[in-house]
Amino acid sequence: MNRIGCHLSTSKGLHKTIEQCLEINADTFQFFPRNPRGSKSRLIPKKEIDKFLELRKIHNINKIVCHGAYTMNLCSDREDLRKLAVKLINEDMKKIQDMRINHYVLHPGSHKNQGIEEGLKLIVEGINKVDVSNGQMICIETMSGKGSELGCDIDQIAYIINNASIPLYVCIDTCHLFSSGIRLDNFDDYLDEFDKKIGIDKIKVIHCNDSMMPFGANKDRHEKFGKGLIGEQDLFNVVFNERLKDRPIILETPNDLDGYKIEIEEIRRNFNELRQN
Repeated sequence: MNRIGCHLSTSKGLHKTIEQCLEINADTFQFFPRNPRGSKSRLIPKKEIDKFLELRKIHNINKIVCHGAYTMNLCSDREDLRKLAVKLINEDMKKIQDMRINHYVLHPGSHKNQGIEEGLKLIVEGINKVDVSNGQMICIETMSGKGSELGCDIDQIAYIINNASIPLYVCIDTCHLFSSGIRLDNFDDYLDEFDKKIGIDKIKVIHCNDSMMPFGANKDRHEKFGKGLIGEQDLFNVVFNERLKDRPIILETPNDLDGYKIEIEEIRRNFNELRQN
């Protein structure tokens, strides 16, 4: 099945994420390259990066995902904040290049009452200033649509991808899809529309989260796998979908490491049972 892991902290060192990954029987993971609620970033010594790369190779931990800071807003109503977002993303591109990581998940931003059309134009304008010349893959995340948040439907994401001058990709988040009004019991219908307007090959990362909030609520509150209002079966419709093979599956559920280990084992067990039947 697809590689599966969760979001891990780098507070004890970048190389320690590999140890945590092995502890929970994961074969991939996601992390923040900087403070997710701010702009500060720790300078990671080359020795630490080298150790990280060595452990990755030994234990075959691949398709690792970096997640951009939540505070970056490419379509802010303030020019200084838009410029800061571009600066930070470019810094992150250099970081992940040094770490030999390709997948970078990005929240597209909130238009702050400038309107959807203007917001989308500003996102494209900013993203076109990002250097991905070393093969980095920026994955625009599907959003729940709270407030003036953009990226909550296929057409908005298609506009960004189709108008950008650099290649862009997509990270689908099950909680966000459900919250934005996408039925996961009919997930193939969503994929059909996505394939027509964008192309399924553009989906590179799957965030697998249940939802605390009801269908179509436009609110982003993650719940543990199978314990929320989406439910286990509809989540399986996504993570076991044959059209999404080989994409890393990242759990962002409210868990500690032991909880993530249980969820990963449960997902793998169900996959193996399905394959046997």
